[in-house]
Amino acid sequence: MRLLFAESSTRGYGTEQHIAALATAMARRGHDVRCLVMDGSPVASLLHEARVATVSIPSGRSRGVRIALALLRLAMRQRPDWTVSNDPRFYRLLLAVRSLTGARVALFRHWHDAPAKRRSRDLLSRRTDRFILVSQFHRRDYERQGMSVERAAVLYNPIDTERFRPSSAARASARARLGFSDSDVVVGYVGRMIAAKGILTLFDAAAQFLAAEACARMLWVGDGEDFAALQAGVMGSPHAGSHRFLGWEADLAALYPALDILAVPSLYPEPFGRVSVEAQAAAVPVVSSLAGGLPETFVSGSTGIGVAPGDSDGLASAALSLIRDPERRRRMGAAGRDWACSRFSLERIAADFERLLALA
Repeated sequence: MRLLFAESSTRGYGTEQHIAALATAMARRGHDVRCLVMDGSPVASLLHEARVATVSIPSGRSRGVRIALALLRLAMRQRPDWTVSNDPRFYRLLLAVRSLTGARVALFRHWHDAPAKRRSRDLLSRRTDRFILVSQFHRRDYERQGMSVERAAVLYNPIDTERFRPSSAARASARARLGFSDSDVVVGYVGRMIAAKGILTLFDAAAQFLAAEACARMLWVGDGEDFAALQAGVMGSPHAGSHRFLGWEADLAALYPALDILAVPSLYPEPFGRVSVEAQAAAVPVVSSLAGGLPETFVSGSTGIGVAPGDSDGLASAALSLIRDPERRRRMGAAGRDWACSRFSLERIAADFERLLALA
C-alpha cells in the first residue's frame, strides 16, 4: 500500500511518538510510506533514525497555509491509497485530499472531547473511512458520551520492543550517566509535569517510600506547567537529596534501563498509557493508577501493581513492596517484557492495522 502519514506537532510526547512508530512499522513491512512532519520536530528525528521517508514543513509565519500546500503537493505526487493522522489539524485537510485524489482516510483519536466539540467529532467519525481509538476504555467512553462508535475500531499504540530490549550493559551505562549506584532502587516518573498526571500524588507517595527505605531514589523525567510547583515542594522536603530531575528526554530507550520501577500515577483517565508499555518492554515493572485505559497496558499482580487514582498511600505501599523485594521486581520485569512483546510490538500492531485497512 501507499501510505501518507501527517503530523504537525513539534512536541515529542506519546501521541506524537505513536504516529512515528506506526509509520515505521508499516515501512518495515514493505509498504510505500511517506510522512509529512514539522522540520526539526522529535517526530521527524524518530523517522529519520528509522530511515522512513519524510517531507518537512518549515516553521514560521503562515504555518497553516504551509501545511495545507505541503500536504496537497505530497498527496498529488505520491497518490496514496490511504492518508493517516492523529493530528486534529489534518482531519479536515485529509478529507479534502480524499475528494481530490480518492485516497481513503484513517484517523486516530487520542483525547477526550469537550462537550462543545463532541458533535463535530461525532460527524467527523462518520465521514472517515476508518476512525480508530487507542483502547477499549476509549471506545466505551465515547459510547458513554453518546457518540457514534459503530464504525470506531480499537488499535493499541505500537512499541518498538527491540529498541527497548534490556541488557546489563544498557543498565550500567544509564546508571553511570545519571549518577545512581548499584545499590540504589530507582523509582521513575516519565511524562508531562502537570497535576492531572498525578505528580503531586506521586510526590506524597515518594515522601513515604524515601523515608522508609534509605536505598530508594526518585527520578523525574519531563516538563510541564506544574514542574516549578513540584520542584519547590521537593526542595522543601526532608528527602530532597533523594530526588533527581531531568528535562524531557527524546531517547527514553536509553533511560528506562536506569529504573527499577516506573510509577504512572495519572488522575486523568488516560485513553492509553504509552510509557507503561515502554517500561515493561525494558523489563521494568510498573506501579500504575487504574485511570482510563491504563489497566489495559499491564497485568496487575504479574507485570505491575494497580492502585486507585489519587491514592498516595496505596501508591507508596505498592512501590515499597517492590523496593523491598528484588526477586519480585525481576519476575515482574521479565513477565512485563513478554507481555509488551506479545501484545504491543510494532509487528503485531502493524499486522492488525493492515487487516483493519483491508476490511471492506
